[in-house]
Amino acid sequence: MDANRLTEKSQEALRDAQTKALRFGHVEVDGEHLLMALLDQSEGLVPRLLGAAGGDPERTRAAVEAELGRRPSVSGPGAEPGQVHVTQRLARLLDAAEQEAGHLKDAYVSVEHLLLALLAEGTGSAAGRILHRQGLAAKGSSPP
Repeated sequence: MDANRLTEKSQEALRDAQTKALRFGHVEVDGEHLLMALLDQSEGLVPRLLGAAGGDPERTRAAVEAELGRRPSVSGPGAEPGQVHVTQRLARLLDAAEQEAGHLKDAYVSVEHLLLALLAEGTGSAAGRILHRQGLAAKGSSPP
């Protein structure tokens, strides 16, 4: 993924995802951290889309937070303060978002491309299941 192709909001979401991983004591930043960051963007697209689909952004955020809270955390002398690594899954999500931008003939990878990549995972990921339960699904699959 070419980081120069990310919009400011996409860059902001990735930075915020990293911060969230650190806050949870996680050593890796993953798709659920990214989803939480997208949900937390002020006047962001993702909360508006959720609302338009009949979902509840606050309930969605709470579900993501609960999911992240169940993951193992690292603290104490063995922890590397301020160090988080991108999971292979998040790297694939970013590549998928870049491909979505290409399919849509967009020059930059924006928040909607990140969301489309998360949705494309379907119910195979916690983020996909949470979004699906809230009424958002990738094209070709039907929300509950």
